[in-house]
Amino acid sequence: MNMEPAQVNFGQQYMGTPCAQLVAPVLPEAEILKIEAAEVHNYSFPTIPIFQGPAPAVSALDFCNVTVSLRHSGADDTVYVNVWLPLRDWNGRYQAIGGGGLAAGFGDLLLGGQVAHGYAASSTDGGLTLDNTIDPMSGLWALKEDGTPNDVLHLNLAWRSIHDMAVVSKDVIKQFYGSDPSYSYWQGCSQGGRQGYAAAAKYPHDFDGILATAPAIDITEFVPADYWPPVVLRNAGIPPSCIFEEYQKSIIAECDPLDGVTDGLISTHESLESCKFDPDTLVGKTISCGEGCQELDPVIGWKKVPCKKTSDLTLTSAHADIIREILRGPHTADGKQLWYGLAPGADFDVTASVILTENDTREVVPFMVAENFLKYLALQDPEYDMTKMTHEDYVKAHELSITRLGPLWGNQELDLTGFKQSGGKLLTWFGLADQYITPFGMMRYREGIQTKFGGADAVDEWYRLFFAPGAGHCFGGHGPNPVDPLGALVSWVEEGKAPDVLPAARTTEAGVEITRDLCRFPKKLTYTNGDVNEAASFTCQ
Repeated sequence: MNMEPAQVNFGQQYMGTPCAQLVAPVLPEAEILKIEAAEVHNYSFPTIPIFQGPAPAVSALDFCNVTVSLRHSGADDTVYVNVWLPLRDWNGRYQAIGGGGLAAGFGDLLLGGQVAHGYAASSTDGGLTLDNTIDPMSGLWALKEDGTPNDVLHLNLAWRSIHDMAVVSKDVIKQFYGSDPSYSYWQGCSQGGRQGYAAAAKYPHDFDGILATAPAIDITEFVPADYWPPVVLRNAGIPPSCIFEEYQKSIIAECDPLDGVTDGLISTHESLESCKFDPDTLVGKTISCGEGCQELDPVIGWKKVPCKKTSDLTLTSAHADIIREILRGPHTADGKQLWYGLAPGADFDVTASVILTENDTREVVPFMVAENFLKYLALQDPEYDMTKMTHEDYVKAHELSITRLGPLWGNQELDLTGFKQSGGKLLTWFGLADQYITPFGMMRYREGIQTKFGGADAVDEWYRLFFAPGAGHCFGGHGPNPVDPLGALVSWVEEGKAPDVLPAARTTEAGVEITRDLCRFPKKLTYTNGDVNEAASFTCQ
């Protein structure tokens, strides 16, 4: 590993190939179709919300914008790789950025923020945009025109496009700057986090450090599980959305003290597991109920907005049964558990989203990724009417997801032995109130790694996991989020400073700042004394 700075910046020019003169890189087992490269000056982009968190606003960026298209040998795919190279103040590092949902990458949306911090950064569509004709979130890429699985694109998203991007990016980086990057990093959340684990497993020498937030491991189990709430709701009767808000508050209120302090957060994995909330405790309670409507946002698509309809509602046993089923998670008619349910304290409003239509009828708005994953990847039936799915139909779809997709996407493909031996570092943080991916799956995976590699301390030498109380999926939630996890990874890789805690912070709508020093698993936050909003009042034990 090269410990020296990658390149000296002489004024604004590097000792390499000018941007417009970059040539096509060499990629084994693929044909480079085209390379386009041009300088971009004074680039600006506003902050916008996307699937895995707010993309930061950037301004006045100057960079070399490189787009490489390629096709794999014997395959009918067109893959795009976008590489942005700072024209000045390159920090000597390369960063690959992952995707989310059913997308391999988000392109321009996330590249600017990293270039602003001095990184040469890249993203890829993995070929899933079908030559820039579709939104990969639709899942349409998963089937060919004849209805058969598009195995080439499945493989691209599973792991092959990660390596393609790394090889292409490092080639143009060396051309442009005249030297290799000193260090290479991966950063991604959700699908991008799973891609990070896949990179570690399949290409252990591509990246020195991998920041994989809320990784979508167990993808063949948890994505179908995200569709369980709509099936429950459509088969039991769709209640007003306000019941979910009431139940979430009650769950947090009951389970919060289990970690030893009442601070509004379920703070440890142990208290999360021991939380046994009984939905029947709210039966008969009358609440003020305002329902949600839906409107189209030109940037983020459909979003929920408050309706001017508020009335009193008494919670019933039918409401309690719905909550119980969602918390329990998917299961067969005879009681066999298929996967975990919603984590205690997590927001119901993603997977159990209910809106009031213009006709004053209630409809379920399923999580788009879960619906399209089942329809196009698991069921492989674009004509399937998901609104008619029964409990029995769901069980079959869940089982098909595992049997059909497990050989490519299953956790058995995520063997980290090679990454450990390579000397790489893997850092993951995960919200204990993640509303998309249950933290229980992450705990199970990590415990399996500890069993295989000699215990928690041995694994911590190269792979560290942190849980964030109250934090949601990738960002947000009602708990503090890590402040600079990438910086912690860089310090670990380049200076050998392994993070014992991850500083995290959040400012509430009322202006109250909440801080925590997140503990590395399996340690847990323990209250000592002082202000419950301050990190100094807690220790890791």
